[in-house]
Order: sequence, then structure tokens, then C-alpha cells
Amino acid sequence: MYHLYLVKGVGGRIGFGIATNVKDRNKHYSSHSGDIVTFPVIYGGIRSHAKAIEKIIKNELADCIWYVDDWKTEWLDKKYDETFLENFVTKTIEERHCKLKIIHRNYNFTLDNS
Repeated sequence: MYHLYLVKGVGGRIGFGIATNVKDRNKHYSSHSGDIVTFPVIYGGIRSHAKAIEKIIKNELADCIWYVDDWKTEWLDKKYDETFLENFVTKTIEERHCKLKIIHRNYNFTLDNS
């Protein structure tokens, strides 16, 4: 299973990404931020579909992406929240008939016993 996730930074900024192992990815975010980081929503499904949705986010929400100087990130400007991004992703999945579905909410590695 492949994953598309939404991530909420310690300062409240919402971001996104893809991973095969969400536990490890969540640990990396947490270790870099110095605090436990939550993935508000994790979608699971077909690898190519997760990658396609990530690409669509980057392309269609290009005006919403947060830049550090001239470096494009996978974070949205602070005026956008997790509801905005989740609604966009859910609508895109439905419109494109992608094989992705929500498999976790409010996930962080401390909740994972695997």
C-alpha cells in the first residue's frame, strides 16, 4: 500500500506528501521539528494514484504553495488549513476515480504499535 498524507506542522502550517512507510515518515517530521507531528489525514491505495494526486496538488494549488525564498515547498501558505486541503484532495480523488481512501485520521507514530 502507498500513502498520500496531510501533515500539520508544529506552527499549524498544513502540508502534504507521499510515502510507503508513514510511521517512519512521521518520525522524520517529528525529529526535525523537535515535537510530535500529526498527520491529520492519511489516504492509502495504489502508488500511481497517490503520486498523481500529489502532482495535482503541486500543479493546481501552485498559487497556494509556501515558498522559502525561491524554494518551492510541500507546504501551503498559512492562510490555508487542513479542511481546505482535505476537501481539495477528496474532491480530486472522486473526480479522477482514484483508488485511494482515508485509512487514518490524526495519526502520529506514538499511536502506532506496529
